[in-house]
Amino acid sequence: SNALEMDLQELLAYAIANSRQYRYQKETLYIEALNLLMEEHLWGPRFFAEVDASISGTPESGDYDQALDIVTSFGVTHRLPNGGSVSATALVNFVNLLHDASSGSGEGQDASIALEASIPLLRGAGSVARESLIQAKRDLIYAARNFERYRREFLISISTRYYDLIRRQAELRNRKRQLKSLEWLNDQMEALAKAGRQPNFEIQRSEQQVLFARNSLINSQESYDSALDSLKLQIGMTMNQSLMLKPIELQIPEPFLEPEKAITTAWEYRLDLQTSRDQVDDASRGVRNARNDLLPDLDVNASLTLNTDSNKTNAGADFEAGDSDYSLGLSYGAPLDRRREQLALRKSVITRERAWRDYTQSRDEVALQVRSSIRQIQQSRFSLALQQRNIEVSAKRVRNVVLRLRELGSRDFTEAQDDLLEAENTRDSALRDLRVSILQYLLNTGQMRVDNRGHWNAPVNLVPMVDPQAPATPDKMIKDMNQAQEELLKEADALLKKTN
Repeated sequence: SNALEMDLQELLAYAIANSRQYRYQKETLYIEALNLLMEEHLWGPRFFAEVDASISGTPESGDYDQALDIVTSFGVTHRLPNGGSVSATALVNFVNLLHDASSGSGEGQDASIALEASIPLLRGAGSVARESLIQAKRDLIYAARNFERYRREFLISISTRYYDLIRRQAELRNRKRQLKSLEWLNDQMEALAKAGRQPNFEIQRSEQQVLFARNSLINSQESYDSALDSLKLQIGMTMNQSLMLKPIELQIPEPFLEPEKAITTAWEYRLDLQTSRDQVDDASRGVRNARNDLLPDLDVNASLTLNTDSNKTNAGADFEAGDSDYSLGLSYGAPLDRRREQLALRKSVITRERAWRDYTQSRDEVALQVRSSIRQIQQSRFSLALQQRNIEVSAKRVRNVVLRLRELGSRDFTEAQDDLLEAENTRDSALRDLRVSILQYLLNTGQMRVDNRGHWNAPVNLVPMVDPQAPATPDKMIKDMNQAQEELLKEADALLKKTN
């Protein structure tokens, strides 16, 4: 199939739309939303209808009586927000007397409406009655935070793989350039050996270096292809689909690194830390609920039943107040055995203390992550600047070796090329590390923002984004380095042609 060309933003958008792991996490969020909807349904009016049918018979001497009873009930029940429930039930009893020995046959209808309420005053009263609903709502919030946190980490993972592959592309270009230089060296050694200016073993040495370079290029290409296949698997792309990655100068501004301010920002915006802090409130609420469970039971129970006039037939829909009944009372349960509840209270207290320790531990871990990411940015900046100078020195060394190739031989040229290759690869790794460390810094401080199309949204008014004293951005730095390196290599190529 035709190869797809993608830059980082296109890659992120594709992963959001097709990744199996991403879809699984999104479905986990949907499941939490469904759990909340099911719980909310239990707290709304719930209607029910039942039909009971029974047949009964009584054998008598010389006869047999049978009766068919059909009872239909329709009702609604509703849970109260502070505990207890109310219900209303309509009951209709159809009695068909199949055979009446004394009167032959008869038909009648009986109906009633029952209203019932049960309200706790102590144990189970108050917000503890809504605990399942409260926790379901908070669990949905936690799930939303977890998904957004996963989403940001997922995009960081994709970006890291992308930058690593871009680094591998640069490594392939560097090795191809080295192979081309070593092939030129082999040709020069053959020419010099024929002219008697170099011993013959220099030909074998240069030819051996060419073989080593070709093998390294093949290994690098295989490593790149394997990493690319791994990326396709992560973003949900089929293995038979060809993919080409386009380098992109992603505008991710480098932050002004103030550790204390960055840590304060992370404590405020980190979603996982917000969840850990809210779980302390959940544990505290659990202690209050456990204490409520130690109270005695004191409930108000009330019921009212309205019956129809039993003397009416076929249309008994008139309710007779004289045939109705009601009840109102209190039920008290002394807390004689609360051993299980007492143990549950101790357990909830321990859980609250654990939640608080976990939260403080998370705060310290967040601070550690922020400090580590700041150090990584600083280290990558320093390494990038260092390798810039290293490449300049290595390129000049290659040029000087070319000028003295006849007297030095192939060993010095090969060593200079190896040092140049290592400097280039180290430079590319430092650039990759700097970009990734900046993204990791934004993630660790809770400032990572990426929309559903894979576009980065720079933080606004969170942390000053550019330090006037800071080094140049990595994109500008690498552009300057490449320009200087190309000039040196052109000069070296010109010298090689002269010696030829």
